[in-house]
Amino acid sequence: MTPEDGKQIEAITGALARLVRRQADLEQRLARIETALHLAPPVTHAGPTLPPEPAPPPPEKERPPVPPALDALAAQPEPDSRRLEAAFGLTWFSRIGAVTVVLALTFFFEYAFENHWITESGRVVVGLVCGMALLFAGERLWRGAQRTFAQALTAAGIAFFYLSVWAALTLYHLIGQAAAFGLMVLVTAGAGSLALRYKGLAIAVLGLSVGYATPLLLEVERNPWFVLSYVLLLNLAAAVAARARRWPWLEGLAFAGTAILYAAQAPGSPSVAGRWLNTLFLCLYYAQFAAAPLQPLFVAAQVLAGLTLVEVWAPAAGILAVVLGIAVAGLAVADRRLWAAAVPASFAGFWMAYAQWRSVNPEAGSVLAPFLMLTVGFGIFLAWPLWFAGYRRRALRLSDLVVMALNSAVYFGATYALLETAYGSYEGLLAVGAACMVALAAQLLWNCDSRGALLAGGMAWALLVLAAPIQFVGYRVTLAWSLEAAAIAWIGMRLQQRRALYLGGGVFLLVLLRLAFVDSVMYASPGLYRELANTRFLVFLVSALSLWAAAWWTRPEARLAVLAYLGGHAVLLWGLSLEVAGWAERTAAPENAVSVISTSISVLLAAYAVVLVAAGVFQRSAPTRVLGVALIGLVVLKLYLYDVWLLSLFYRMAAFAVLGVLLLLMSYFYSRFRRSVETWWRP
Repeated sequence: MTPEDGKQIEAITGALARLVRRQADLEQRLARIETALHLAPPVTHAGPTLPPEPAPPPPEKERPPVPPALDALAAQPEPDSRRLEAAFGLTWFSRIGAVTVVLALTFFFEYAFENHWITESGRVVVGLVCGMALLFAGERLWRGAQRTFAQALTAAGIAFFYLSVWAALTLYHLIGQAAAFGLMVLVTAGAGSLALRYKGLAIAVLGLSVGYATPLLLEVERNPWFVLSYVLLLNLAAAVAARARRWPWLEGLAFAGTAILYAAQAPGSPSVAGRWLNTLFLCLYYAQFAAAPLQPLFVAAQVLAGLTLVEVWAPAAGILAVVLGIAVAGLAVADRRLWAAAVPASFAGFWMAYAQWRSVNPEAGSVLAPFLMLTVGFGIFLAWPLWFAGYRRRALRLSDLVVMALNSAVYFGATYALLETAYGSYEGLLAVGAACMVALAAQLLWNCDSRGALLAGGMAWALLVLAAPIQFVGYRVTLAWSLEAAAIAWIGMRLQQRRALYLGGGVFLLVLLRLAFVDSVMYASPGLYRELANTRFLVFLVSALSLWAAAWWTRPEARLAVLAYLGGHAVLLWGLSLEVAGWAERTAAPENAVSVISTSISVLLAAYAVVLVAAGVFQRSAPTRVLGVALIGLVVLKLYLYDVWLLSLFYRMAAFAVLGVLLLLMSYFYSRFRRSVETWWRP
């Protein structure tokens, strides 16, 4: 067998296989049609068996030539290629052609108007006749099974009706607004019914596109009432068609057309009546698109509605109440549809609208009205997790937790800037009030959603930490923070939450930073205060006591307790060292000040170490004794590495003498209570 014979046999085999597949497909379609029409019970046929791959023919046997018909059948393109060609050659070309014809009619109206062709009534009649002809042709082609082409002609006919009615009203003034509006209602209703009847997405898309573009193409004068009503009508038609035939993105087209026409018709500085008109239609548009089945469409409507309202009414503060109402409506949609993006969209819409209002009204006269609106909004978004987790019994999502965290931060930042000028003395009280509200929400959330409760608790304490430097000044900030940190440790142990303990540790770190950079240098000269009886030592003492209290409450958490315990001793020694250094500067001669300060600190540290060892012996506390031993070791290193080389002879002698006595005293404690100490170390 020659190679040409093999190719012919393969062509015959492929053609036969395709014929068998087509026959099986036709039989299955016929059975489904009979079943749907209840004409007869479907006949079950055995599935066709595809011919097996032929065995290689003997090379010596000659094959007959392939008939030309089968050769042509084998050479037919695959179904995918035919679909692609039909899509470009029929579907898209027909739609593009319909749009082109509609634009041609639009330009005909304008050109005829400029050149005074035929009468004005005749021009409108030409458009109507063309529209009727296209609708008639579309109907005939639809019945003749040319449905794709029929949809394009029908859409073009509907567009012709739109253009003719609009030209009769705006260009030629042949009819009044009431008549034009009625005709638009009829055309829109007809377009919707034809789109539903033909199941033609192209009819709906092209009809709506031309409907929204008509006012822009003809460059009509502003007529807000008529145009906004007309847009509302188109939106309703789009919603009906989209939901009846499950074309959800058709409402996306309606949203884009609404935004463009609203922006084109909204006056720059409207009267009060014009503002109310814009507000009415804006709320109606929002209701339409908030009810749409598409989540992105709802998000866009939720954000843009508040921004547009503020743009219409600013600088009036009362519009914030309407914006707040739209935010509540967004939360209602979020509760009904359980969309993850609904709550963030409502939150973003409200606060972005307020930011827009603030930008156009930076010097607000009365701050009470916007402050009240912001507080109500803060309370609403704070109550949402309680509703969703407590009443609806659903776990808070990541989006809900993000809104909860941002709600407190954004509210406090906005109200702080709002009250800064007129009510600056109450800003710290504002932080405390917001913290109490968030803490109450954390308490109510505790049994419903532990993650939300912990997040709310953290935000509450963050607000309290911020309240101290805002409301207080100087050393009072450090006092407030140290007490807050101890309270956080106590609450963390009561709730058995290590995260709260870490938060308390963070606040204690802020305390240490303030002690280092603010409180330790509050006195410019040693002569401005008395030893121990001064504000600086009070701050260090309260901070040390707070750390010790935290260490006592966190005893089950050994590592954290040890850190707090050591931190308390370090802070107290730090404060005492500052007092000793101040006493030395006041009493010593200038040339001996450095020696006196160094010797005094060495004596202080050694005495403190002896007290720790004695306290550890009597309290049977090994950590306290070990701390005392470590501290006395540090003093010895200081004495032999620093004091012996830099101090004058008298102060060197005094330092060594005092340290020697204290070391002997410490050794006596260990000698006297040796057996007891060894017993305490045993398990």
